[in-house]
Amino acid sequence: MPTQSVIPAKQQRSQDTQRNLMNAVHHCLQSKFFEHISIKELCEHANVSVGTFYRRFKNKDTLLPLLYQDFGRDLIAWIDALEQNQYASLSHAVSGVTQQCHDFFAANRSLFRTIHLNSRLHSDLVVGEALVDRREVYTRIANILLRFSANITAADKTAAVNLVIFTLISTLLDKVLYPQITPAIACELDSQALCDELPKMLMLYLCNKQNT
Repeated sequence: MPTQSVIPAKQQRSQDTQRNLMNAVHHCLQSKFFEHISIKELCEHANVSVGTFYRRFKNKDTLLPLLYQDFGRDLIAWIDALEQNQYASLSHAVSGVTQQCHDFFAANRSLFRTIHLNSRLHSDLVVGEALVDRREVYTRIANILLRFSANITAADKTAAVNLVIFTLISTLLDKVLYPQITPAIACELDSQALCDELPKMLMLYLCNKQNT
C-alpha cells in the first residue's frame, strides 16, 4: 500500500475533493470500523462520484496515509493540551494522565483501531511525511510524570517512567479497542474501571523502595 498510489492534489478543486473524502472517512468512523466502510458510502458523504474517487485513489486503503496524517495532527493537539494540565502530586499526575489517555482512546476508538491494525499490516503507512514520531509523543507524556521525579524511587527514573507509559498505553489500548478478545478478557473490569485501578498499580512500581 505505497503512498504513491495517492495522486497528489495540486489544484484547489482536487484539494477540496480530497478533504471532502477525508471528512467523509472521519464521519463514517464515528459509527463503524474502516473495513466496513464502502467506497460508495464515502463518495455519497463527500458528494463526489465513484469515478472521481478512482481517478485520485487506487482503492480505499490508499486513504490510510492521509488518515494517518490527520491522526498525527490530532495527536499533537491532544498532547499539547495534556501538557497544560497542572497536577499537585505524582499520584495525581499518574491518575490524570491515565484518565486522559483512556478518554482520548475511547472518543476515537474506530480511528485508533484503524491506525493500530493497519500500521502493523502496512509498514509503509508510517514512513515519509505521514510519520508522526511516536517516541516524541511518549517522551512528552513521560515528562509530565517526571515533573515529580523527586517522588520516584527508581535509580533510573526515566526508564521507570517509560515502562509506566508503555504499560499504561498498551493496557488501555487493548481494553478500549479489543475488549472482547485476548488479552483484554483476562481482566473482567471494563475500561473505565480498569482506568481507575491501573494508577494504583503504576504508583506501587514508581514508589517501590526495592527500586532504589
